[in-house]
Amino acid sequence: MTKVIKEKIESNNINGLFEIKLDTFKDFRGEIWTIHSKEHTDLNFVADKVTISNFGVLRGFHGDPYTAKLITCLSGRFQLSVVDLRKDSETYGNSETYVVSDRDPSVIIVPKGCVNAHLCLSDRCVFYYKWSEEYKGPEHQVTVAWDDPKINVCWPIQNPILSDRDKNGTPYEGIYL
Repeated sequence: MTKVIKEKIESNNINGLFEIKLDTFKDFRGEIWTIHSKEHTDLNFVADKVTISNFGVLRGFHGDPYTAKLITCLSGRFQLSVVDLRKDSETYGNSETYVVSDRDPSVIIVPKGCVNAHLCLSDRCVFYYKWSEEYKGPEHQVTVAWDDPKINVCWPIQNPILSDRDKNGTPYEGIYL
């Protein structure tokens, strides 16, 4: 069997959050890697989604109590930040940040009950994610303020491009998923 994982790194800040560095095969034609296999996680995913963003677009923090996600970058580069909002979690309120790119392939496994946001750092980025539950719409998710000072995420852009939903996000304190 071909190796698909170089390294699996568990977050020190959020229980159940993992970064998986992918093993890649490269030759004169390009490269290939495996985004998801049973080696990555035993989660069952039911939907695949893609968002394509331009430089400076920030999406999130969004999430719900039911959906775990597997996230990777198919093209470009983005900053991904995750916040634990699980009610009984020892790591409630903690955050973790990654830079994910197609140049150094990895996947991030986000547990259900955590919210995530990403900021496009390249001219264009393709954010690919697998969902463990079908998307039911924004009315079934929470939207936490991307710039909540208590989360303390260091975004490298002062004035990102935001949707109305993200402009109106609320502080995370008191939100339990």
